[in-house]
This record gives sequence, C-alpha cells and structure tokens, in this order.
Amino acid sequence: MTDHSTTPRPIERAKHHASELAEQAQDTLRSEARARAEKAQEQAAGEAAAVARAADAAASELPPGSLQAEAAQQLAQGLEQFADKVRTADLDKVLRDTGDFARKNPMLFLGGAALLGFAATRFLKSTAPDAGPTTSVADDTADDPWGSYEANHVYPTSDANSDHGATARATGHGSAPAATRRVS
Repeated sequence: MTDHSTTPRPIERAKHHASELAEQAQDTLRSEARARAEKAQEQAAGEAAAVARAADAAASELPPGSLQAEAAQQLAQGLEQFADKVRTADLDKVLRDTGDFARKNPMLFLGGAALLGFAATRFLKSTAPDAGPTTSVADDTADDPWGSYEANHVYPTSDANSDHGATARATGHGSAPAATRRVS
C-alpha cells in the first residue's frame, strides 16, 4: 500500500498552481494600475500647468490692477503650485486633498472654477484666428417678413375711417403691426 500523506495530491497541486497564478495576475494588475495612475498623474499635472499658463495669460489681457486680473493671477499661481504638488505627491493624497478643499470651501472652489472658465474663454478668444464677420440682428431678420418693422414706430393704417385713429403701433421686434379696425 502507498502512503498518501507524503505524495501531493493532484487537487492540492492544482490549488497551489491556481493560487500562484492568481498572485501573478494580481501583481501584474497592480503594476499596470500603478503605471496608469502615474501616467494619469503626470497628465493631470500637465493639464493643471497648462490651465495655470492660460490663467496667467488671461490676467495679462485684463486691465492691470483690476480685481479680475489679480484674481486670475492668484488662480494661476495656485494652479501652478497645485500642478507641482500633483506631479510630486501620492495620487491618493492629491485626490483626498482636492475633495477636502472642495468640501471645506465650496464657494471658493466653484468661484475658482467659474473664474477659470472665464479666464480660459478670454485666453482662447484672444488667441483664436479671426473667423471673419459675425452675424448681426439685422442678418437674423432678413427672412422675417415683419423684421423691418420697429417697435413703437407709428405706421399708417389702411382703414382711414376708423374711430381708433389713423395710426397703429407695432407690438415689438419681429411681430406684425397691430391693426385697428371698427367692429360692428
């Protein structure tokens, strides 16, 4: 008779092999996730630095000493510091710090986001090539049959015998002139 206690069983060998494969897969996933997180961290730092440059450029476009220029400059400095912090800090800590700041200062966080949007828009408009002439309100009413009527302008009526007078007023831009006529 053979001793089963000293020879490994096929089931236990399979379990051990599966456990080793699971550890290898877990290590591979961890290293891949870490590499992706580091890449995302570097991209986020680059984006924050780019936005800081845009805010700085927008600040230079604004009147010197104005509240908007100073706010954009402070935002640019803060974003540059944030970019440096993102570049050098642990990613989990950066996410926690950003969330904590937003929770502790929601109005400042939202105000900064709005100011950032304003600054980015100003910067993009100032650096965009001229797209040519823009459309005006007159262009928008070219196909409107009543577009040539102006509000509060006196127009003659077709019914000269009307008790309501010989004139009628337009009701507003883009609407037909009000007509007056006798109702019998």
